[in-house]
Amino acid sequence: MSLIRSVAAKWLAHLVTMAVGFFLMPYVMRTIGESGYGAWIFINSIAGYSNLLYLGFGATVCRFVADCHARGQLDRLNSVASGVFAVFFGAATVVCCVAVGVAAAVPWLGDWGAIPISDIRIALLLLGLNIAVGMLGSVYGGVLIATQRFDLHSGIEAGIALARVALTVIFLQQQHALITLSAIFLGVTVFENLLLIWFAKREIPTLSLRRRHISRDTLRECFSFSVFTALRGMAVRIIHLTDVVVIGVMLGKDAAVPYYVALRLVQMIHGPLEKIGDVVLPKAGELHARGEHRGLESLCARAMGLSFLFAGAFATGSVYFGSLFITTWMGPGLAESYQVLVILAASQVIAQPMIILRQTLMAVGDVRRPAYIDLAQAGLNLVLSIVLVRSWGIVGVAWGTLIPMVLCEFGFLLPHGLRTLAFRPWSLFLQTVTPSAAPLLLLAIYCECVRQWAPQPGWTAVCSIAAGAGGVLALCWAASAWRIRSRMVAAH
Repeated sequence: MSLIRSVAAKWLAHLVTMAVGFFLMPYVMRTIGESGYGAWIFINSIAGYSNLLYLGFGATVCRFVADCHARGQLDRLNSVASGVFAVFFGAATVVCCVAVGVAAAVPWLGDWGAIPISDIRIALLLLGLNIAVGMLGSVYGGVLIATQRFDLHSGIEAGIALARVALTVIFLQQQHALITLSAIFLGVTVFENLLLIWFAKREIPTLSLRRRHISRDTLRECFSFSVFTALRGMAVRIIHLTDVVVIGVMLGKDAAVPYYVALRLVQMIHGPLEKIGDVVLPKAGELHARGEHRGLESLCARAMGLSFLFAGAFATGSVYFGSLFITTWMGPGLAESYQVLVILAASQVIAQPMIILRQTLMAVGDVRRPAYIDLAQAGLNLVLSIVLVRSWGIVGVAWGTLIPMVLCEFGFLLPHGLRTLAFRPWSLFLQTVTPSAAPLLLLAIYCECVRQWAPQPGWTAVCSIAAGAGGVLALCWAASAWRIRSRMVAAH
């Protein structure tokens, strides 16, 4: 698939998932109550730590399988896939054991209010099993991504999201709500992984995950790469999960809800922009292998510029209409969510372009230093969140995310990336930031004009504002494309 089609497929799947999330969050919270929903996101945050056991092998599957498939080394491909599957089988076993231990310790994890302890325990066990199944199936998903079948992988992802929302609407009720939600997650995960297995085997008919294919040398090679991607993944997971857990422990489960509302909005824009990096990774590796340095720099700059533009547009919209959107989406009474949203949206303007730089560094084999930088950022995030939550509440936790990001990304990662990739700083800046300046300025003018009309909460107003903002960006893109074509015609 072409780069544009791959990104489009990823974005379409994320659009479906985002729409599902928009509908499910208020629906679930209204159905099971704020206390029940607070408990649900808290145990999900705890369960999310088990993703650290992926050990960085997700990226390893993509990189090594893609290389083997391109070279026609089918035996080595099976060796890589079988070895990673064996590692994930061990990790999945650990997940299940830890889930049993955490379920036993539920009474000591805080006050669960009117929710039965037995419901919490069963939900944790089901979520643990859900993660274990997802780990095993992710090998086949990695094969699809490595062969650049983003259309198949994204189609499965979108279909599963729709199935989840349908099952939730049909079966969810207040009684035993956490068990019902956990069972739905497990059921759709099992079905999703059956689809991944079928399509992966259809894409590579010789794909075989067997014990006899496991090679010690291949595993050693994979481990040497994955150890640092694991550290990076650990840091990212800690950063994403720390905030909700810190708030839940220090301020109570209910206090996590307004923060989580803002966090979910940011995650919904983070997802599609992160897909740009996922698609850039194999192309960057190809350019590096061919020694096309200028092409690599251009690819990185264009992808960083695209990420910067959309992240900047999201931040601008959050400043002007974040409160309007939150009230329309979740209802009144979440004033702090707006403040958190603005801070977290600002962090994405920094984070998203840096994700592209990280993926480019990974494509050339540099994973050690970025992993250390991410770990330092995660540790600083945790310390600042604990310190600032005492005086500024959930807004302090948001600042505890932004401040380390500015220091680590600009102070360490960017200089390291420029040196390692031998990119020209001024050229990278011009290609990344300059093309976005005019669209973002026009967008800010548009938002200021619309705000003067004092729109009231409601989906009609929200959709109209969003459509107008999209029109502004589309107009800028069309003008830019016309200017490029005019230059090409003049050159000929």
